[in-house]
Amino acid sequence: MAAVAAKKKCRQYSQKYMKYGLTTSLTNDTMPLCLLCEKTFSNDAMKPAKMKDHLERVHSDKKNKDLDYFKTLKENLKSRSDIKTFFTAAASADTEGGLKASYNISLMIAKKGKARTLGEEIIIPAIKVIETVMKKDSHSVLKNLPLSNSTVQRRIDEMADDVEKNLIS
Repeated sequence: MAAVAAKKKCRQYSQKYMKYGLTTSLTNDTMPLCLLCEKTFSNDAMKPAKMKDHLERVHSDKKNKDLDYFKTLKENLKSRSDIKTFFTAAASADTEGGLKASYNISLMIAKKGKARTLGEEIIIPAIKVIETVMKKDSHSVLKNLPLSNSTVQRRIDEMADDVEKNLIS
């Protein structure tokens, strides 16, 4: 019987952490983000002792600031991110299509039980061949279509984890 790998404990953000100048990352709720240097840390850093250490070591001049100061910083960060989202919406539409295609191709490779290098060895050259028929530049498509060996493996693992979670629930 195969041993199941132990899953790491994922810490949840608490509003109490705001006093250390940390909030959740704008892209991932399990990752802490320093409001002062805007650096994202691993989930392991979401321990009060580590957060306090970061505040005292890196931002020693701000360690005595009150909670309202950090709340203001959070609001400013959020408003800046909303503006960035507005301007990058068109660019992300192209990337999103490539991401979906990458997952679909990874799924096909996994279903066939083929080598993960199939994306690099067959799919990408096939798209370049199709470029001649369609008379359209494939560079923009390939730029947003990650199919490297490690990417395909990561996508297959993510999909397998998702299926496992759905089965368990």
